[in-house]
Amino acid sequence: MPKKNIAVLDFGTNHVSVLIGDRGVNGTFDVRGFAQSSYAGFLNGEILEPEALSSVLSQTIQQAEQNARVKITHLYVGVPAEFSIAEVRVQTLDFGKKKRVTERDIEEVFAKADEFNSSPTHLVINRSPIYYELDNGERLIDPKGRMTTTFTATLSFVLSERNFVGTISQAISALDIPVVEFISQVLAEAMFLLEPEQRDRCAILVDCGYLTTSVAVVVGDGIVHLRSFSLGGGMITADIAEMLEVPFEVAEIMKQNIALTGKPSENEKMSVNYNGQTYQFETLAVYEITLRKIRQISQMISRSLETCEYERPDYIPINLTGGGISYIKGICETMREFLGKEVKVVEPEVPQMSEPTNSAVLGLLDLALRQNHANLSFFIKIFKKQF
Repeated sequence: MPKKNIAVLDFGTNHVSVLIGDRGVNGTFDVRGFAQSSYAGFLNGEILEPEALSSVLSQTIQQAEQNARVKITHLYVGVPAEFSIAEVRVQTLDFGKKKRVTERDIEEVFAKADEFNSSPTHLVINRSPIYYELDNGERLIDPKGRMTTTFTATLSFVLSERNFVGTISQAISALDIPVVEFISQVLAEAMFLLEPEQRDRCAILVDCGYLTTSVAVVVGDGIVHLRSFSLGGGMITADIAEMLEVPFEVAEIMKQNIALTGKPSENEKMSVNYNGQTYQFETLAVYEITLRKIRQISQMISRSLETCEYERPDYIPINLTGGGISYIKGICETMREFLGKEVKVVEPEVPQMSEPTNSAVLGLLDLALRQNHANLSFFIKIFKKQF
């Protein structure tokens, strides 16, 4: 049987990444090829410059294949939160008498709960359990083999916009990849970055990218609440560039070097050398611009969480990842003050790829390999593409 060359395609808000790999020793990754390209990104639920997308994706995929010296045979496309929704459904099976729960029962309860086939706008890309409940009131994540008369499942379905699936499928159709599937970027990150114990209690994962931010509430192996908004680290750069009247590239360097650990003095200066020219500004001005936008991002996170109907403990922290603001010095302390919650940065524990900006692409690879190496995994069920 020929070996499958599994790859994942991650859509950031200012770049696309393709990673080809397999599982290494001790649960690590064997990365065979990686490529990344800048593109216009997406904003407010729309792909910017869609006419250029096919060229960018083809170039990135082919570059990853050249780096790995393989032809991709199985591509998993990560669907960003901007093009996704999460729905929770509760379904009960009544056996009429005591019996052991089988995998067939689990498949049946998922099938009964899946009411989304008729949706003209969305399709299911992932389904996973939040928890199962037996007739004695016991809640668990894996009921297989347990004796019960009734069997109630609380399940999470992540759906993608059909337009997104159609657009991406069309953009890569000329590459002749045998199998293309779509999976949730946010779910992949949550399963990869958050320990099972965290998820069982309930966890919050915030991915702040360059142009957009996603807010997910995760319980068990499922997402119970998902929101996104078009605000990210790139907006800080844009504000610095506009208010201080400097080139965008200079503003980005300023943002990357600002520290929120303490308010700068009025006399403190910040210098940036770019294209043979030195730009000097008051550090306090950059600090205040950055702080203002971080406050705005925090307010949007709070509003996103306020709409969550799933009961969650007030004490659970916010796990922050993504390449938008995670690297800013003092970001956790600053957001904790704005949000009234503990904030901690979570990042991949992968050598040479440990930055938060790699959380999504590594999470996608982890989920793709987990699914591909299983026979009939009911924890994460991935559906073939359809649109």
